[in-house]
Amino acid sequence: MSMEFLLIPAADAQKILLILARVAAIFFVAPVFDNRSLPNLFRIGFALILSLVLFPAVAAGEWEVQSPLLMVVYLVKEILVGMILGMAVDFIFGAVRLAGQIVGFQMGLGIVAVIDPFTSSRSSVVTQFYDFMAVLFFFSFDAHHMVIRAIAESFHYIPFGGLEFSESLLRQIIQLSGRMFLLAMKIAVPVLAVSFFVDMGLALLARTVPQMNVFILGFPLKIGMGLMAVGLSATFLGILLRKVFLDNGAQIHGLLRAM
Repeated sequence: MSMEFLLIPAADAQKILLILARVAAIFFVAPVFDNRSLPNLFRIGFALILSLVLFPAVAAGEWEVQSPLLMVVYLVKEILVGMILGMAVDFIFGAVRLAGQIVGFQMGLGIVAVIDPFTSSRSSVVTQFYDFMAVLFFFSFDAHHMVIRAIAESFHYIPFGGLEFSESLLRQIIQLSGRMFLLAMKIAVPVLAVSFFVDMGLALLARTVPQMNVFILGFPLKIGMGLMAVGLSATFLGILLRKVFLDNGAQIHGLLRAM
């Protein structure tokens, strides 16, 4: 039996390898897809399947890299493009985790840490709750489609080896990191407000009834009121993250144009 159908032209093999480098870098950096509990073989296999799906849309025209050294440079640039795109989405989940750390500290649960299956690091239970909520909203709002769409559109904006670190790109990255801290504060505000009023009430109680041990009373009170605020603000969190995920598509397009 002839095995000619297994032979791939050198230009097509190079294109598949470069597409795979960009896609795999995104899946190893972007949230949800970078889950440490997912086997590396699964992520590589999924990236390879997506690369083959994208190949017909990218493989237009005659193109081939003759120099092995130039091919290595192209591969490095494609990996950097994928990491930058994945980082743009990861900023949102970084803000959610930061908000969880702030809320957990204010509730007095900062020392209650467990292993986070997403990052394989120790984090508070409140941080994990916010993280799981963000993942649920990520899929319910079809934000994963936005990530895949951004991967496909990135090849139209940035050809192979076309990455350039311009001032505009650095400005876009700095703006995204600044929005991360602002988003974290927006998520944590409901619980921070409740904690503030609880502290004010306990301070007044300590002044009016000095014999009462405010510390023993305040610890369970802050946890209970904080958990109530977290539950009541879940709807607000969904509305906020929906807007952020939709706006993130425009921010990714800004990154692509800057690159």
